[in-house]
Amino acid sequence: MYKEYDDNELLYLIAEQNEDATNILYEKYKTIVAIKVKKYLRYANKIGLEYSDLYQEGMVGLSEAIEGFKESKETKFSTFANLCIERQIFSVLTKSSRKKHNILNESLSLDNTYEDNLSLLNFVFDKSSDPGIYIENKERVEELYKKIVNNLTDLENEVFKLKINGFDYKEICEMLNKSYKSVDTALQRVKNKIKKILETV
Repeated sequence: MYKEYDDNELLYLIAEQNEDATNILYEKYKTIVAIKVKKYLRYANKIGLEYSDLYQEGMVGLSEAIEGFKESKETKFSTFANLCIERQIFSVLTKSSRKKHNILNESLSLDNTYEDNLSLLNFVFDKSSDPGIYIENKERVEELYKKIVNNLTDLENEVFKLKINGFDYKEICEMLNKSYKSVDTALQRVKNKIKKILETV
């Protein structure tokens, strides 16, 4: 039913404060929002988000697309809307993931073994049970984490944060819409940068 309406005509009417056109455009793209939500729902459930949470964010992304779209020959509204919807959903996923895993836990995820059966934290921290040492180490972990993320590119940061929050390669590729090679290359660069940072600590 809604496919018969042209997006640009609807957007023109919306700019003229036509509520019917607004409702039609929302109805037309609700299916797209639902598809995007289903794509990320499994990841969302891991961090305590439900379908309704993602759907609401997807509709926020659609609303931003409607308000922010500038007609041009290069970009269709459908392309722009898809991007805004996915970006908004991805944004709430990463924010919720950070809330669930605080900065210390995120940093401690660096305890994973990378090479020669040595963890990155083993290069820096003692395995002391002394509470005073633990607090000092916690502060050093937080400082190290900040130093790491400040030295990464946008893509490297996204890959790094998803990786330390428990997402595997396949999930990261799907969430970032990147090839396995792109994700793997970014992660290798992250590891190399971390090693260089550790050499200065």
